[in-house]
Amino acid sequence: MIPLSRPARQGLATAAMVALTMIPTAYTALHAWRINRPGHVRDVEITLGRALGLQVTLESVVYPRPGEALYRGIVLRQEEPRGKELAEIARAKSLRLVPSGRDLVVHAEELSLRGDGPAEAMARLGGFLQRSGEVPYDRVDLTSSSCRVELGPGLAFQAGDLVASLSSDAAGPTVKAAYRLIDSAARTRCEMTLARDRRVDPVVTTLVMKTMEGQPLPGRVLDVFLDASDWIGPKARVDGKLTLRQAGNGPWEGEFAGDLHDVDLASVVSSRFPSHRLAGSARVAVESARWGDRPGQGPGWIEARGRLTAGPGSVGVDLLSALASEMKFRPSSRHGRIDPRKAEVEFGGLGLAFDMRPDGEIHLSGGLGAEHPPEAVLSAGVHAILRAPEGASSVHGLIKALVPADSKPGVLVPLTSESRVLLCLPVAPGAARPSRAMGAN
Repeated sequence: MIPLSRPARQGLATAAMVALTMIPTAYTALHAWRINRPGHVRDVEITLGRALGLQVTLESVVYPRPGEALYRGIVLRQEEPRGKELAEIARAKSLRLVPSGRDLVVHAEELSLRGDGPAEAMARLGGFLQRSGEVPYDRVDLTSSSCRVELGPGLAFQAGDLVASLSSDAAGPTVKAAYRLIDSAARTRCEMTLARDRRVDPVVTTLVMKTMEGQPLPGRVLDVFLDASDWIGPKARVDGKLTLRQAGNGPWEGEFAGDLHDVDLASVVSSRFPSHRLAGSARVAVESARWGDRPGQGPGWIEARGRLTAGPGSVGVDLLSALASEMKFRPSSRHGRIDPRKAEVEFGGLGLAFDMRPDGEIHLSGGLGAEHPPEAVLSAGVHAILRAPEGASSVHGLIKALVPADSKPGVLVPLTSESRVLLCLPVAPGAARPSRAMGAN
């Protein structure tokens, strides 16, 4: 070893001090200058935008701890499919990113998600899942004390206590979320799962939403999928499980199991078929109801099973007569003594178990409880007014009963604005034909 002189040793010591103190200090100063200069926020916006495939704007960026980032006033926009305009799809007062190995935790404040409609929102979410493989983390967790979701006019929902996660494995990416949907009357805990199965061809996307605890949700939550408020009434509530599936870019198929509460029978019948009267508040317990594509008939209900209970209420005499003649309901002797000058009959209870099958058959039975005969479906006090048909009825019979036609039994029913809404019900494959009329019972 070559002996060093004292001046040489002093020089090396000075160089080591510079390396151990001044260089880190200079690096820290340079880093502080870089992240505090006005252009740094723009650099972060560009980096995030490229990673997400979106336009990103930020008010500011700070780094509370090494490795952590806090984005304030973040807004995400996406280019519209038709044109060069940008549409806002998400914003948050702040996003705090905390990495932990291969996982990332995101804490959001005042999160808001927007879409032009349910279909457009699902398409964008599907595109995001397709790019999830580019995320450099095995799992991303998101928490937010509040989240507002807007999916078009009249489709705004407020959620709280949101906890969501994005993970991916060989099968494909999966998003899971638990939240409380906040309504004026309740805070119902719900869960949602969105998954893409890449093991099959074409890829299958599955969306599952279900209520877990708390009061039933307002029926307007179903407006995302259909005009529920118009169909079942503004006071209706719902709880249960809804499953939607899509193969590739094909049509969505759905299945529902749960309860519909406070269904307005006037909205279901009278508003759709003004010649018939039915009033009262009902509960529909759905064991299973499937919606999907029907060969030769297009999208509609494939099958449905459940039980309807209601009362008190009133029913039009014309509707009772139509159900008897077209669907083979059996009036009791009490019905025969009804004053023909009356337009409506008061009832105390309505109970009907139904099983609508893919071939168009409808199997009906009584559901009034043990205090009535098993076949009774409509009662006034202890007396049955109407009993279920013997054997199977059919969708054609239901159409004939609800849509008046100045024709004899057996002829076709004209396709009108009233009868058109019944085209979503299943009929036997041989009976489906592209004509301007609908078959009779």
